[in-house]
Amino acid sequence: MKFDQAILDQQQQSLVRELCHLPCFNQLKIDGIRYIDAGLSNACFHVSYENKSFFAKHLSANSIEPLASQLAASNGIAPKLVYVDHNWLITEFITGQGLEKSDQSEDEKIAIVLALLARCHSIFAVNISHHSHGTHQALAQKILLSDLNLPIKPCIPNLDTSATIKQLLQKTELSVAQDNALHVLLAMLEKSLADTIKIVPNRQQVLCHGDTNFSNVIQRVNDDKTAKPIYQLIDFECACIAPIEYDLAMLMAVNHINANKVERIKLLYQQALISLNLQKNPLDIVDNLASKVQDTLEISVELVTCYLDLSFLINALWYLAEYQSRKQLKYKKLAEKQLNILAIRYPQANIFLNEMR
Repeated sequence: MKFDQAILDQQQQSLVRELCHLPCFNQLKIDGIRYIDAGLSNACFHVSYENKSFFAKHLSANSIEPLASQLAASNGIAPKLVYVDHNWLITEFITGQGLEKSDQSEDEKIAIVLALLARCHSIFAVNISHHSHGTHQALAQKILLSDLNLPIKPCIPNLDTSATIKQLLQKTELSVAQDNALHVLLAMLEKSLADTIKIVPNRQQVLCHGDTNFSNVIQRVNDDKTAKPIYQLIDFECACIAPIEYDLAMLMAVNHINANKVERIKLLYQQALISLNLQKNPLDIVDNLASKVQDTLEISVELVTCYLDLSFLINALWYLAEYQSRKQLKYKKLAEKQLNILAIRYPQANIFLNEMR
């Protein structure tokens, strides 16, 4: 086997060898595999095999991405799955353009993402009180994927921001000053969230994508120029069961959308939900449907704001951990960008920034 050393490092070469021996590919050649030098997470490849294109992603341990991807694909909002095992996710390869490269306005991009999220959230949804943990777990078990090629079937996890932050801290080296500031900041954010949840209990729990960066939304190429554009979601490795407000908040955080747009995003999401319901129930009267949606799904701006602050912190710690591990400047810049926004409301974030510079 020969590799272009200018393109593939030793680890990538090892992954390419694994790809060649997957059961879904018979005698796949090295020259049919191209490393995708984009994105910020796991290694990904473009595979050309038998005149077809496939997307291959190397998975983290115990990844729930295959399950979430399959749920989304079965509802037409993600690429079709071809093969899954403990280490690999193989899907059809989407030919198209990422939404981040579109010349559309920010509001137009947000509306596109929200339309996809409304469909994702409708895969299953239930109102769950704080005293119905068993019901929540039963719901999660219902979406186990029976046809995954895994000995132990995964389950979409419940959102736990505290656990997520603790896991990130284990991967991050902080100074004493940073650590102290973090715990003060985290206590403030968690208290704010707890106080808000008391005011808006029984939130609807849904399947959240968890990372709707505009680059994770692809407009598929369509030869019919008059046809309506088709958009799909990719990269479900951060999927979780959570309130709708969390997905809206993370959408804002990862795309650096100004916090003053919360009300606008709430309106656009409700419009997306009405449009989705009209597609399912075309004979409904729009005014009646709008009233019904308003009554049964009132998005809490306060809860979105709480999750937005936590999202900034989660993203900043993730980027910081990646920067310390990979020594790539792009991660440091992204961490600083998240912290800069958070520091507008919480001065403790400046301690991180001051020591990172």
